[in-house]
Amino acid sequence: MIGAFRYELRRLVSLRATRRVPTGAAVLAAVLGVTAALAVSAGASEPVVAVLRLAGTLPALAAAVLLGATASGHEERYAMRFVTLAVVPRRGRSALAKGTLTALLCALTGALVALCAAAGYTVALAWAYAGDRTLIPGGDAADPVLQGVAPAAAAASAAGLFGLAVGWLTEWYRTSVALAVVVAALAVPLIAGRLLTSLPGVAKILADAEKSLRDLPGLATFLNPRVLTTWPPLKSGLHPAPPTSLAATALLATMALLGVVAGAVKWQRG
Repeated sequence: MIGAFRYELRRLVSLRATRRVPTGAAVLAAVLGVTAALAVSAGASEPVVAVLRLAGTLPALAAAVLLGATASGHEERYAMRFVTLAVVPRRGRSALAKGTLTALLCALTGALVALCAAAGYTVALAWAYAGDRTLIPGGDAADPVLQGVAPAAAAASAAGLFGLAVGWLTEWYRTSVALAVVVAALAVPLIAGRLLTSLPGVAKILADAEKSLRDLPGLATFLNPRVLTTWPPLKSGLHPAPPTSLAATALLATMALLGVVAGAVKWQRG
């Protein structure tokens, strides 16, 4: 089993996407964070600022999907599957190692992107108001940089596994991967928000779970209440949830696990 993890780790580290995608996502998130801070200083409306701040999490989900799809699709695209089976003959162990390392890599990517987005927002807001937090409009003060790390890491892990399943099931079709990014970053929050409004019982369970998480010693530092609460309803009637909220992450994780099981079975039988 250790050999399977060692091989998959070496393979993932050697991929160009593993080095380039997290870096690009972190830079984009930092830019979005700075943009949100400048919007606050320019007197933009609260919904606009909220969307810009939460948009900083979207690069984490997109990067995670790409990393997951690369982890499985690279073998299909470059006919490396037989090399993997030669090194790790037991396909079950190989699939387990691939899924575990992909989830960990994407969790680290999500945490990095969240930190960059928060740092960009905090630094730009401090610059805009010359370091005087009393001048910042109520409710728009910069959150501690560490807040939002845990939700982003969890959502990125789920998105990475979703991408891994897409890579297995579609054999690395670029259109399918692009569609998976849209599903993870946009469609899932919309569906999760709709479920919360139509199923009050589910909403209460998630609210109680979020409260329990915040009450855990030490964990509250890494949880941002603004990330774990739902957005107000849109005029269209749709009720989106933040991409890294507990509701969106749970829905995405469910889809990802079902896809990973189906993809692993296909990969082993192929």
